This record gives sequence, C-alpha cells and structure tokens, in this order.
Amino acid sequence: MLRLITTQRYRSRIRQLLRSSAKYKSRSQPGTVPVGTWEGAEIARVELTKLAPSRTVTVIGTGPTGIETAAEDAFARPDLCVRLVGQRLAPSLHERTRARVRAGLERLGVSVLEDSVVDVLSREGERGIGILRLRSGAQLGSELTLWAVLGSIPDLAGRSGLRVDDQGRAVVDPYLRSTTDPRILVVGDCAAVPGSRAACQTAVPQGAHAADTLERMVRNQPLKPYSFGYVGTGLTLGRRDGVVQVSRRDDRARRLYLAGRTAAAVKEGATRFAKYGSRTATVTWLPGPESVVG
Repeated sequence: MLRLITTQRYRSRIRQLLRSSAKYKSRSQPGTVPVGTWEGAEIARVELTKLAPSRTVTVIGTGPTGIETAAEDAFARPDLCVRLVGQRLAPSLHERTRARVRAGLERLGVSVLEDSVVDVLSREGERGIGILRLRSGAQLGSELTLWAVLGSIPDLAGRSGLRVDDQGRAVVDPYLRSTTDPRILVVGDCAAVPGSRAACQTAVPQGAHAADTLERMVRNQPLKPYSFGYVGTGLTLGRRDGVVQVSRRDDRARRLYLAGRTAAAVKEGATRFAKYGSRTATVTWLPGPESVVG
C-alpha cells in the first residue's frame, strides 16, 4: 500500500483543494438548471416529470452535452416541445457527421436554433414561463430551461501560486507535474496539456498516468512521459440512435462515422467501461502521434 505523508502546510493545501472542488459548479445563467452537475441533473429530471404535455423545454448549448440532453428529453417525453439553442451545432464534428446529428434530432422532434442566448428572464405568470433573449434580438418562451454549457476552470491553481496559462489551467511538464512544484500532479480540466479537451476520455487516462507517476516518484524509479491519442466522439440520440465520430489521434475529425443502433451500443459500451475503470483502476488508451506535453 502506498502511503503519502505530508507536512502541515500541504495538509492545509489539500483541505483547501477539497473545499474548492466541492464549490465547483457549472456557472449557468440565472433562471436555468445546469445539467453538468449531479445535483442539477437530478433537479432537471424531477422538473421534467412535472411538465404538462405541449410545454416547452429549452436546452442551451449545442455541444455533446446539450445534444444528448435534448435528445434524451425528447425521447423520454415526446409530448413536450424540445428546443436546442447554441451558436453552432456540434462544431467539433465533421460536416457529414453534423448533418446526421441534425437529422437524428429532427426525427425526435427537437428543433435546433443556431443563435446565442444573452439573457434569461425569470419565470412569470401561472405557467411560469421564462423568457430567453437571443443575440439576434428574438425572444423565446420556455417553461423549463436547461444549461448545458461547459463550466469554467476552478481558480485553485492560480490562487495556490502555480504557473497557469491564459485559461487558468496549471502548466505541467511531460509527466503531468506542475512546472512550479514537481510534487504536485495536475490532471483533467485543470491541466494545461496541449491538444487536450474537456472529456471523460481525456481525464481518466491522465489520472491513471498521474497515479503511476506518483508511485514511480515514491519508489525513485524513472518517470515515463505522458502520451495520449484520441479515437473519436460518441453521442447518443435517445435510446435507439446515436453517432460515433471517428477522429485522428490529434482529435481532428475524419469523414468516417458510425450511426444508428450500432453507434448507440458503442457509446453505451464506452460509458460502461469508464464506470468499470473508475472502480477497478483498469484504464487503457492509445499513445499519441507524439508526446503531447513538452
């Protein structure tokens, strides 16, 4: 068993980290329910069951989280009017894949509006309709508005005196150690790893590699640089449809994609493996085309 002994100073820093992590929430617009947190997703689930037929649900954010949220809502409650609003639908996907996603949403009855929400007014009246103001000047009514936009990066790294990039992420060396203090390892959204994006397939391998690095440091063994290659992006469109965008290892989208029930099964399998990996510490990934941290 590996035991980490810390000084009082670092015990204090660890307590600060835990408090900061507990406070980290998706910074949603007032009047919306953030679905990017466990608490927000539970609130959204309950509120969705309360809506009467023909009411309107608006999902803000046209990335993977917003797309899957809108699709699941429409699949579970086909009697509702589900609307997806954002600057551009699935911007990271290839145009062919994007068109398939749009078609899948349309089959579920989800209307897609490519525009930006600039303000959300509180609910008023008996039906509790909120008003969304768009950059184009249009206004939309919505009984339930869900926020599916990625939250901001916690500022703990900067407040702790670590060197950070312009987004507030800690700058790390090839082994995922802070360049300010090599005793500190940083992974996930808080780590400035070139070419990485916020995703489960990003954070899990980084966490596993950081654990290996820590063990090697304690045992005075040579460290191994971190290298990671993406394989693609999976989206479910309800329970019976989906798409899997195949990508190059540097995360550039290829023309190739899977769709339909096969894609939905692949995404479900990936989700189950991630759950299994978190419980058993069994994690596998492809190396990158070259070392992604330098």
